[in-house]
Amino acid sequence: MTYKGFTIEEIKSVLDYNPDTGIFTSKISGKELIDRTFAIRHPVTKKADKLYLSRVAIMFATDDYLDDKDRVSFKDGDPYNNKLDNLVVVPFKEIYQNRSNNPTNTYLETEYEHIFVGSLNKMFVVRRGSDQAVYRTYNKEEAVAVMNRWLESGKVKHEWDKSVPKWFRDYAENPLSEQEIERFDAKLEQIL
Repeated sequence: MTYKGFTIEEIKSVLDYNPDTGIFTSKISGKELIDRTFAIRHPVTKKADKLYLSRVAIMFATDDYLDDKDRVSFKDGDPYNNKLDNLVVVPFKEIYQNRSNNPTNTYLETEYEHIFVGSLNKMFVVRRGSDQAVYRTYNKEEAVAVMNRWLESGKVKHEWDKSVPKWFRDYAENPLSEQEIERFDAKLEQIL
């Protein structure tokens, strides 16, 4: 199996890797690589290929290729920390199973009629209906205050509601006057 048309020896001929520090250095320029990726140009086709340095680190350490579906994960969550003891190869099958088995965030009712709380993210959402959010916050008191202000205003749409088109939001904030409604009705009758 080949990795993007390059052998590990060809990659080693242009890169140095220190597994203790996780630092890659270019043998051509002598400079440290600071990005997450590295581009290498094929000598025959002159086509540049992008390689993830975390994958290259694992290949240098094992002197073997990774499967295309395998993913490299970072123990500390920092994608720039390429120390060998920070990298873990996660098979694609495991990633797929974790995605399908992950619990989903659902919003549960609270003691207030229009306020729901996320089961995982603990975010409070003020809702007009089952899926029409008016306001989101992590502070319950703030959610209650927004709900009270929204209910007291009597508006169809809340001033913070961004889930509707701009023309409708503008109309809700500035409704038409009686004269404008009469003119609109007259034009509508002429059209029909």
